[in-house]
Amino acid sequence: MTLHGQILSLLSMVRDNRMSLEEEYANDPKFLKLYQEKLIEPEWAGELSRNELAYIKSELKKSPSLKRRWGFRPSAKRFSESRIRDVAMNGVPARKRSVSASVVREEKSHR
Repeated sequence: MTLHGQILSLLSMVRDNRMSLEEEYANDPKFLKLYQEKLIEPEWAGELSRNELAYIKSELKKSPSLKRRWGFRPSAKRFSESRIRDVAMNGVPARKRSVSASVVREEKSHR
């Protein structure tokens, strides 16, 4: 089984678990790190558990660049559950991607 297949298999077992991601994977820190990195990629996780949603939301609050990748404004302070779930399942709509890319280009040109 490939690594991606293993992750998806474990993902299905964790969906309804009430433990945090850190608690769930405390015995495998390398896997936890990989899982957390993959989880914040739009369209990767599909349907999110409460723990996954909470993790993504906490990461979005920390990073303006991650907010952009998820189709939020860099200054956003609130993140709707439905929008996070939609991006996790379907990715960022093309319209949002082009706006985000233009914001990044503008920011780089002002440096």
